[in-house]
Amino acid sequence: MMRITNAMMTSNTKNNININKLNEDRLNTQISTGQVISRPSEDPVVAIRALRLNTNLSQLTQYYKKNIPDSEAWLKVTETALKQTNQLFTNIRENLTAGASDQHTATDRQKILEDLKNLRNELYSAGNADYAERTVFTDYRTQKSLTFLETDKDTGWNYMIHETFDVKEIGSINYISTYDSSDAYPEGTVEQNEIKRIRLSYDNINETGTSIDFKYYDGATEQTQSVAIMSTAGKTQEQIDAIYKTVVTDPDAAVLIPETGELLLGKTIAKTIQDGANKPDSKPAYLEYNKNRWKTGDLRPEHYFACYQDNQITGEKDYYNYDTKTDSTGKLVPDPTKPNFQNKNMEVEISFNQKITINTHANEVYTHDIGRSIDELIKATQDVVDADDRVTALSKRLAAGEDVQKELDAANKESAFRKDKMQKMFASALDTFGLYADRNNLAISNIGSIQSRLSITKERVADQLQSFKELADANINAELTESSIDFSSAKLALEAAQLAAGKIAQQTLLNYL
Repeated sequence: MMRITNAMMTSNTKNNININKLNEDRLNTQISTGQVISRPSEDPVVAIRALRLNTNLSQLTQYYKKNIPDSEAWLKVTETALKQTNQLFTNIRENLTAGASDQHTATDRQKILEDLKNLRNELYSAGNADYAERTVFTDYRTQKSLTFLETDKDTGWNYMIHETFDVKEIGSINYISTYDSSDAYPEGTVEQNEIKRIRLSYDNINETGTSIDFKYYDGATEQTQSVAIMSTAGKTQEQIDAIYKTVVTDPDAAVLIPETGELLLGKTIAKTIQDGANKPDSKPAYLEYNKNRWKTGDLRPEHYFACYQDNQITGEKDYYNYDTKTDSTGKLVPDPTKPNFQNKNMEVEISFNQKITINTHANEVYTHDIGRSIDELIKATQDVVDADDRVTALSKRLAAGEDVQKELDAANKESAFRKDKMQKMFASALDTFGLYADRNNLAISNIGSIQSRLSITKERVADQLQSFKELADANINAELTESSIDFSSAKLALEAAQLAAGKIAQQTLLNYL
């Protein structure tokens, strides 16, 4: 038989008391902290489940309290800007309706002219809308405004712009030459001609050479058309008229006017370019040109084109929207021979494996042709105002006895041509600006769709967040009533163990001798 010693009994007693103390301490900790475990080793299953549930809770909290509200605010700012732009289109179309009528007076035209100028100045301002100092229409370049601001104008920043064109349908303009008072028959110098034209996105470009290359495709290979650069700076109106007449009289002529940003094409060249564009597998035509004169409200080219800018601080070039290549040191650098402009989507994760695109691209709404179209309407209106002023001045001179009848007849002919041109331009612009407004409304509708989707997702995430909170609480939180009862039982067990230990400790070997 095994002999039970006092040391063995004392050791077992201490172990039993310690176990009861540990159990009491564990239950006391549960009541104090409200959690079933204080260390992972107490229950690894509960600990692992708690980690997973807390990770899910953190993600859902990020979605619900940060990502979704941030997306909602971004979309709201974008929608507000687009609605402001929509109001501008409405005001512009009201002026176009008035301008298309043949009933307006000189006072009406002057009012239309001033309204168009004011609307032109406001046109792209809504595109500079920002949320938390991030411009909402500039894709991932949120630190840059959509347009050049007051602090940016006249900075002399030079951009080399790679602009592409869809030349399947080359546009045309109705050019009216001003009468030449020095001619014996000035009325005969007033002419109107249709001229084929490609309108660049910018005017006042700074190409000062004698020619520039226009690239287009004939369906198989790239072709180069040399274009003569003819500036209108410092020239009389008769000399400017002669530039336009060059294209009228020579079907093979191609002329770029830097001040107006117009590429004028003779009929033969225009047809050749169009035929090439209509062939299968053809690519867009393009022109690379410099511009360094910027005004407040001009659209920044890096948001629309592949281009590079001369950095005045570093002396190097800042490239935008080019593919990369590996240089001699193994570093990835922009490849100037591979322009590649693409819209960049800004995606936000709003739920598990669910993302939405929150940005509206500038070239979907705030396009260059809107401003260029308004500029031409302003010029057409101003031409009518100037022509009327010449008629009025010559009428006064004729009434005073001067022999200016021939000049007055020429001025009346020019005025009639320009009024007819203005009315037709305004009537045509109604459809054009209707398309601009439709495009803007489409962007607003897209935002509405995204907002609806975001709202549905927000409700679902809120439900998930509540469900996971309940699961996490049920997993880790202790039932206080049950823990209190267990604690009382553990306390009684400890007291009983201590009482038994006290009685055993009183007995010694002498009690049995």
